[in-house]
Amino acid sequence: MSWSCTSYLASLVLCATVGLAQITQPVESARVEIAVPASVASERLLVRYILNGQDVGGAIHGPANVSSFAISIVADGHPSDRMRALLYAPGCEIQTLDLKLVGPDVPRYSFVCQPVRDWEINGALARLDRLWRHKVKFEVRYFAEWMGSFLGLADTLVTSIPVGDEPGPSADGSVHLLLPDFSQSDGRSGEFRIVAKDEISEAVVARLIPPKSMRTRMGGLRVENDHPGEFIFTPCAVDSAHTHDQYGFALRPDVRDSCGPF
Repeated sequence: MSWSCTSYLASLVLCATVGLAQITQPVESARVEIAVPASVASERLLVRYILNGQDVGGAIHGPANVSSFAISIVADGHPSDRMRALLYAPGCEIQTLDLKLVGPDVPRYSFVCQPVRDWEINGALARLDRLWRHKVKFEVRYFAEWMGSFLGLADTLVTSIPVGDEPGPSADGSVHLLLPDFSQSDGRSGEFRIVAKDEISEAVVARLIPPKSMRTRMGGLRVENDHPGEFIFTPCAVDSAHTHDQYGFALRPDVRDSCGPF
């Protein structure tokens, strides 16, 4: 075979290889790109998502100081054909996303903050002793059945979104909270659950149960557009709040202190 013929065949093989590389997208590069506006701190944008072929899905916060970030859409070793997601950033409404993943192009979604006002709560703790001398901060999470239904999760899987950390009670037991007011959106059908966490260990010390007039059947705080003037929260014990005796054994809280039927 002449040199020119060999060179021609090599060129054909090279062109075919390049063409295949351009058509075939590596599994590792299959992703969705989320664009973040400058008005939103990218590290505070939470995406809770599930891909077709997954039972649970995942959650991710954006990296700091970026205008967009990518989420892999690979499930069981193959690119998925659909992604459903909930997106939340402080000060914004919860958004839903349902993407059909077809074609070679990287799907792109731009998060646009739909502002939500704060719901200001002033109140007090009825039983400071149920914090068992822990110095605590409050963590607030939003729960709603509609989120699990949207994501297609089983009823046994509870979906929640963290909506903020707040300072713990003052020395006299007074409480001040700022929660997103979801009363004019899909969020009105959900509830807030508030826990007290140890500032150092992050262990949950107690749940805060709101007054009966604002309480859900699960002990959460109802989302309402008409709020009473002052809230009296009652802490109830959780397992990680156990104090220890002088020998290091965990003491079980009194049954009257424990979280029970509400």
